[in-house]
Amino acid sequence: MKVKLLLIKTYYSFPIQLLLLHFRKYQVLLVFWIILFSTINGGFAKLFGGDALFLAPEYLGKVNFYSTTILGLATGMFTMSWQITTFILHTGRFKFLATTAQPFFKYCLNNSIIPLLFIISVLVRGWEYQRYEQLNGIPDILLLGEGFICGVLLIFFFCFFYFFNADKNIGRRLEKRFGNPRNFLKVILKPTQEPDENALPVHNYFTSPWKIRRARNVDHYNKHYLDNILKQHHFAAIITVGCSLIFLVILAYMMDYKVCRIPAGASVLIFFAFLIGVAGAYSYMLQTWSIPFLLVLLFGINWMVEHDWLDNRNKAYGLNYRERQDRPEYSVAALQKFFTKDRYEADKEETLKILDKWRKKFPEDQKPPLIVINFSGGGSRSATWTVNVLQRLDSLLDGRLMNHTVLMTGASGGMLGASYFRELYYEQLQGKPIKLTNPSYADKVSQDLLNSVFTAMAVNDFITPWRSFTLDNNKYAKDRGYAFEMQLNEHTDSVLNKTLHEYYEPEHNAEIPMLIWNATINADGRRLMISPQRISYLCSPEYLYPTRQIRDIDGVDFGQYFAGQDAMNLRITSAIRMCATFPYVLPNTFLPSNPIVDVMDAGIRDNFGQQTTLRYLYTFNKWINENTSGVVYIQIRDTRKNDITPIKKHKDLSDMLFEPLFTMQQHWSAMQDFDQDDLLNYMEGYFPNKFHRIIFQYVPQKQDKAAALSWHLTSREKLDIERALDNPANQSAFDYVVKLLGSHNFTGAGNPVKER
Repeated sequence: MKVKLLLIKTYYSFPIQLLLLHFRKYQVLLVFWIILFSTINGGFAKLFGGDALFLAPEYLGKVNFYSTTILGLATGMFTMSWQITTFILHTGRFKFLATTAQPFFKYCLNNSIIPLLFIISVLVRGWEYQRYEQLNGIPDILLLGEGFICGVLLIFFFCFFYFFNADKNIGRRLEKRFGNPRNFLKVILKPTQEPDENALPVHNYFTSPWKIRRARNVDHYNKHYLDNILKQHHFAAIITVGCSLIFLVILAYMMDYKVCRIPAGASVLIFFAFLIGVAGAYSYMLQTWSIPFLLVLLFGINWMVEHDWLDNRNKAYGLNYRERQDRPEYSVAALQKFFTKDRYEADKEETLKILDKWRKKFPEDQKPPLIVINFSGGGSRSATWTVNVLQRLDSLLDGRLMNHTVLMTGASGGMLGASYFRELYYEQLQGKPIKLTNPSYADKVSQDLLNSVFTAMAVNDFITPWRSFTLDNNKYAKDRGYAFEMQLNEHTDSVLNKTLHEYYEPEHNAEIPMLIWNATINADGRRLMISPQRISYLCSPEYLYPTRQIRDIDGVDFGQYFAGQDAMNLRITSAIRMCATFPYVLPNTFLPSNPIVDVMDAGIRDNFGQQTTLRYLYTFNKWINENTSGVVYIQIRDTRKNDITPIKKHKDLSDMLFEPLFTMQQHWSAMQDFDQDDLLNYMEGYFPNKFHRIIFQYVPQKQDKAAALSWHLTSREKLDIERALDNPANQSAFDYVVKLLGSHNFTGAGNPVKER
């Protein structure tokens, strides 16, 4: 009997009734908690390194006491916003709170089950993450945890102090409203005859963390008086929502200053806090009109976007979007009319001149091996792996790697690393004190980019989408694309802060290899190929025995097609970003065509850059056979080739429902591999006994501990990528490249090797 009575009391306790109420009403407010719990536990956004935003928050490039304190402050703000919002929505069902001292504090104390579980989860998961991923010691981890707890408690104390003073003011205002104390007591103790249909039964509640009290019966109180008390608290709560909005707007306008770029996890939490606050205030003020008003608001925003009143579409920095009349038409007929056979031949001749200049760097009596390099996509993982491999190769070849290379192309993160390494090589040629094998370059390219992207998404893209900046008289949105490029320039000492035009001469004179950035046009899947050179010969297949009267254009030479829009002024960082636009993480880039088209990640069409390279080799196969000792085809990829995803022994219902939908996405890279291997088989026939394919692949030391496909790497992941160079398969590949170029000890007359 006592056990049954205890269970009944527990069930009708205020904390349990509140917990159940959250699941019965306004479930949308629980979505935020679900996302956060899933993220820190490696579920939601794991592929993008979402857990690192909360478990290793970076501030000013470091994870320290200050960064975790800021995360703690944001966690406190989110928690209090949720408490305030649910307080507004639910306290009408618990009128006994109006008779207590400090009702908001009592509500938060009894409504702390979910927030407390989240804070404990962050601390526990943070300990594991810092210990095994960031490789930190126990004293450092304890300091980080202390910072987080201090931040949370600071917000809690501030909010409760605010509402404690609000309690005093509310009592004074109500006494004035109801008259002298005697009339005041008569009114509040005069029961109403109206039954409260929304009230929920509560047996007991916590008055402090260590004290439980029986909930008072408030039937003898005037219902309108109790409502007035709660409404006064609601008004005080709504003020905090306005404060959150003001803070986010200030944060957005101060994004250009490093000190104001708070950790991305903190930005996400503050943004969630604002959304919850808005949802609560919105529902409270509009009541039954909330849904119609929301529909009208959405239709209004859609109309403004459709009629260009509100245009925050991402643009490629350097391109001219001002003139609308002279934009190139984007259609099948226009592409076929532009990329003609004559243009094809003229551009081919220009590239042959580049190849002739490259050949002159080597002795006439010795045919040099020609190197082409492809780089796979894969975020910071691929960028870091690319730089590590190129540094090791260049060291083993005594600085001859770039001298023998004529073409570099690929996708996404790999192209970031390739662009950075090539620029360092170019600066070395110009006499700058660059040592290509310096490990600091791999460290710089591996630095976090996700933090700035997610911070900008939270405070710029959603809160202040109208913000913009001007470059060369052109206006562009200050969104997460801008934040990505700004952060990339900071990490790489702004060596990539150049335009496409600045690479025309060094490429045309064969001082540095040609580099082609690829992107995928969403409208039809064609490749957008970005190069300072004229490369229309890569935009369509060359049929030796034509079977069609028209040309099948499957790519667009960006430089020529958008010449009227100042294509050569395109920023290199924008070219990298267009090549690496993973869905949702970075914004799709719109191009000034008619009609407007947008582009995104090159990996959708070709994650390894092989299609562009194979067409290049086919186009110039005759020259290559006559002037070189053969082709050394190098592929640098961040995934294991011919790998098989572990097959589940037992499948649940979700597997049966969703596997058919995502099978193609999960095996996209493998399918590209199989298709491109078939093409390579044919390509070898054009270079009999002169085609050498070498693959460098990142293979993690532990299969289930591979570096995340993200713009953030942990200390353990960086170390794992570096150690992958010594993998037996990669060691064999290094030895093979050295063997192929070992008999060619010339360094080239045009570019003597400097001391490194």
